[in-house]
Amino acid sequence: MFRNLSISAKLFLTFVPIFIIGIAISIYLNNQFQEEQMQEQALEAANEKAMIVRESLVNMMVESQMVDDKYLEKVKQIAHLHGLYIRIDTAKLRLAEDFMDSTRTARLGWRIGQANSKGEIDNQYGNQVLATGKQQWIRLGDDFKAMVPFIAEKKCQKCHDVQIGDVLGVAHLDFPLTKIIEANQKNAQRSAMIFGGVAFIVIVTGLIFFRSLVQGPLKKLEFASEEIGKGNMSDDLVLPDGNDEVGKLARSFTGMRAALKQSQDAMRISTVGQVAASLVQDFRSPIKEIVSAIDELKRSTLDESKKNELLDDAKASAQLVNRMTQDLIDFTSGDIKVDKRLSSIGKLVRTVSLSVKPDLEKQQIVLNADVKYDGQAIIDADRTARAIGNIISYAANYIPAGGKITLETDSTAGQLMIIISDNGSGIPKAFQSKVFEPFVKVVQSGGVGLDLALAKRIIEKQGGNISLTSDEEKGTVYSIMIPL
Repeated sequence: MFRNLSISAKLFLTFVPIFIIGIAISIYLNNQFQEEQMQEQALEAANEKAMIVRESLVNMMVESQMVDDKYLEKVKQIAHLHGLYIRIDTAKLRLAEDFMDSTRTARLGWRIGQANSKGEIDNQYGNQVLATGKQQWIRLGDDFKAMVPFIAEKKCQKCHDVQIGDVLGVAHLDFPLTKIIEANQKNAQRSAMIFGGVAFIVIVTGLIFFRSLVQGPLKKLEFASEEIGKGNMSDDLVLPDGNDEVGKLARSFTGMRAALKQSQDAMRISTVGQVAASLVQDFRSPIKEIVSAIDELKRSTLDESKKNELLDDAKASAQLVNRMTQDLIDFTSGDIKVDKRLSSIGKLVRTVSLSVKPDLEKQQIVLNADVKYDGQAIIDADRTARAIGNIISYAANYIPAGGKITLETDSTAGQLMIIISDNGSGIPKAFQSKVFEPFVKVVQSGGVGLDLALAKRIIEKQGGNISLTSDEEKGTVYSIMIPL
């Protein structure tokens, strides 16, 4: 199906999907790249916020020896955080004896319970930061989770019995990415609209240019080729110009047309010469017989019976010339009109037998009729009789004196079947495929070589077909099938 489409349709169905896929891939990759960049920027900003929060908490603990929860809530709001809490490592965070009291102990217990009540990911990565002292960043949905360790410094020893470098706790901070995601989505939509608009303009412009620069010239070439196929070699045919591939093809086409015209003219002259020579040769024999008969009739010494015989010969020769002329006119006119009517097949066989009998008797050939179907058929009886007569006349050329021809009629599957068979020498295999071509004469015989060509055209005009099988030792069988 794809092969039968026009070039423009093929290009549209191949180029446009590829172009659209390419645009979609470029939009996707561009958005991915922009999203990665925005995430990197967000991570950098979040890291800076986390460090600021960490330092402020450390300074608070140094100055106040505690972390104020109200301060944490205020930092959370100012920094636009979704979450902020402290995870404590009680094994390492040992308060000095001067700072140990029930209030601090209760507050530490509450913070430990708050941290342990968080989700599995918070606990897993929070404990991992406590163990390694390395900061962790995790993206979960629309949030970044930052886990920043508190590393013991010298100033921490003022309140805590710790070693410098110990991991005392972790600050958990949740940074929202909602605004970044919304900005990225808007950017993706804007990119899609821009790319889509550009794609539409490119496709429409490409189609316009293709129609004017490629499809239009190709249409001219197509029309010119159809006209040449009809035999029109006129120089008036308009072909595209230019130095592109279509223009070069048009110039080659012009050269081909000129060569075809020259070849056609030469072939026509040659064909006319061959046909004229054949016609002269074919007409010469009967005309010679007519002239010879007239010369003989001029003699007054001939008796009446001899004169009648010469007149019959002259008449037969004149009839042959007339039949040859009519065959030539009918065939070369190119339009054989048939008048199909309900006709008797028995009457058709009798008509053919009477028309060919005189010639066959002269050649001492017997015609046998085997009418197995004697009903009626919707055919052009006159034209069909002529076609059968032409076949019998042609078959007689291959039958020696004493031979016979059988004309058989039958019906099968709604078809009228007419069989003409002979016991002659058969047609050589090299010529069997050519006998239905015009002006083909396998043997020197009467006529202009149109007997079978004309018969074939008459049968096919009635929706039928004709074929032959021949054996050079057993004879030839001609089969005609015509719808009843």
